[in-house]
This record gives sequence, structure tokens and C-alpha cells, in this order.
Amino acid sequence: MHLTRKIVHPSIPTSLGVCKVTFRGKSLAIFHRRTYADKTAISQCFEQNQYDMPGRDHGVLIERFYQKILTSGKRPLIIDCGANIGASVIWFTARYPEAHVLAVEPAPDNFSLLQRNCTGLDVDLRKAGIGATDGISHLADAGWGTMAYRTVETEQGPEIAMVTMASLLASKPEDRFVPFILKIDVEGGEESLFSGDCSDINRFPLIIMEPHDWLLPGQGSSLPFFRFHSASGREFCIKDENIASINFKEISQSQSSLG
Repeated sequence: MHLTRKIVHPSIPTSLGVCKVTFRGKSLAIFHRRTYADKTAISQCFEQNQYDMPGRDHGVLIERFYQKILTSGKRPLIIDCGANIGASVIWFTARYPEAHVLAVEPAPDNFSLLQRNCTGLDVDLRKAGIGATDGISHLADAGWGTMAYRTVETEQGPEIAMVTMASLLASKPEDRFVPFILKIDVEGGEESLFSGDCSDINRFPLIIMEPHDWLLPGQGSSLPFFRFHSASGREFCIKDENIASINFKEISQSQSSLG
């Protein structure tokens, strides 16, 4: 089997598998390691549809805002923090084909697959972690495999560049892009991220975040997020592992400015 695979696809290492999925009428191929973690990441996106949120009236509002951005001649901007091997990026590009995705992933092994999976897509890839300040942090394995890499301040792993939301948004000119969706799955790093200045984070009408209190019991890693969410007057929905934080005020203001 491996010999046949090598002959037919010489550029693909035999250590990798290819998962073919169908979404919204599109056939998509996702490269993955033959691991539970990678297969779970794909399943969460394309079988469980975990990022297909919020639903009902909230979902209608988000879809209308997406179309409003397009009508204005600008591009909806999706930032994927903790992009892993790219399953979520592929899902977002298939669900919102006119959007531009900026994907952030700190782990070199994940990033290598992310690059492979995003070949040919309109995606800006950054090998970095997301944080409250620009600088350097360190990569740590939380013990759950390649789905659970964390950035930590203690010098216990390889150095990783850290970028802020302000830096990411500064690279996407306001005359071309409108913040649309911010996805955050950073294995507890949300504690540090939401402990800083959240004004740029609040520009996203929809934030989809996985909290990680289950991974870090007793540390209150999600508390800064909930404080931000409450103080900003955002609305709340939940599906599977993820929280949707919706800024109705931002949607209303942005719609007015888009004309």
C-alpha cells in the first residue's frame, strides 16, 4: 500500500494520510498525521461542525453582516488563532469563500501541515502565538498531543514569537478588510490574551472560543474572557466545546459605516 502511494503521490510522505471531506458541495482533501489528535481536529470541523455557530437569529445576523461587507467592496477578515493543521482554516474558507483568513499557529510541526493544507487558498499564515504583548514566549506540550501545545512564559521549551491582535490587524488595512470572525483555541492562552488590552479583540462581531478550564483546573484560565465578554455587553451562545461571543453594537456600527 505504501509503495503504491509513493508511486502515485511521490511528494506526499507515507507518514501522512489524506482525509477527503465534502462541505457545502465542495470536495476537500486534508493532509494529516496518522494520529488521534489530527483525526479529531478534522472530525470536529467537518463531522461535528463545531464552528457552524451561532444558529437561529444570531446566525442570520452574522450572515447578513458578511454579505454587507461584501456589498461594500471590502473583504470579511477571519483570524484563526490556534490553527493547528488547518482543518478549521479550510472549514472557514469553504463556509465563507469571499473572506480572507489570517491563521496563527505556533508549533512548527503543526505549522508545516498547515502550510501544506492551505496551498492555493487565500490565507495569510503566521508561525507565532497570540498574546497580550508582542515578544517571545515558549512552546510547551500540555500532554494531550499536537492539539494541546501551549505558549508559556517559563523557559521550558523552544522560543516562539508572540503577536498581538493589534499587530495582526495593523497588517490588514481598514480600507480593504473588515474584522468579521475571531476564532481562539489556544489551550489556556486565553487567560493572558484577555488580561491585556481587548479593544482590538472587541472589533470582531463574532468571537468563537474554546475555554480550557477542563485542561487547567484551579487556574481560572477563562475568567479574563468572561470579564471581557460581560463588560463589553456581548451576547452569548454555546455549541459543543465552543462559546460564541457576539457584539451586536459592533455589527450595528459597522453596518452603518459600510453604507
